[in-house]
Amino acid sequence: MAPTFYCHPPVAMDEYPKKLGAHKLPGWVGIVGILLSLLVVGLSVAVGVLAAKANSPACKDGLRAERECRNITHLLDQELTQAQDALRGTEAQAATCNQTVETLKISLEEEKTRGRKQQELVQKLQEEIKTVKQSLQDKSQELEQLRQKNEALVPAKGLPNSGISLSKISVLLTLSLPGLLA
Repeated sequence: MAPTFYCHPPVAMDEYPKKLGAHKLPGWVGIVGILLSLLVVGLSVAVGVLAAKANSPACKDGLRAERECRNITHLLDQELTQAQDALRGTEAQAATCNQTVETLKISLEEEKTRGRKQQELVQKLQEEIKTVKQSLQDKSQELEQLRQKNEALVPAKGLPNSGISLSKISVLLTLSLPGLLA
């Protein structure tokens, strides 16, 4: 066992209370003790008041209202997110529709251009048909005049038939018609 060192000799138990009375505590320790006691009492009262207020119906109603507000806010956030998603989807559809409209406009313009070209071609062909018809009428009149001259010559001179009949002339005209149209 280690030796024990004391600053002063040990006091017997029966003499301890007597020696304690001989030493007095400084005055500031008592003041600090009183202040600490007041502080503990003050804090206890404050905690009691706060506990009473926290358990009051108004505070409970406020907490309930705050919870409801948080729930409503959470639901509104979810609805806002859904609305934003729907808006993005709608914007994407609108962009697709706009692209489709632009494509259709381009196609419509191309069709209009083709239609104008076809109309021009039809007009050109109609003019050519008119020209061919006019030429055909002119040739028919010329043929009729030649036939009339031929008939006038044949009976007047009394010459035998030269071998050119009306049917042969119409065949020759039919054969020459494609050449006129070209």
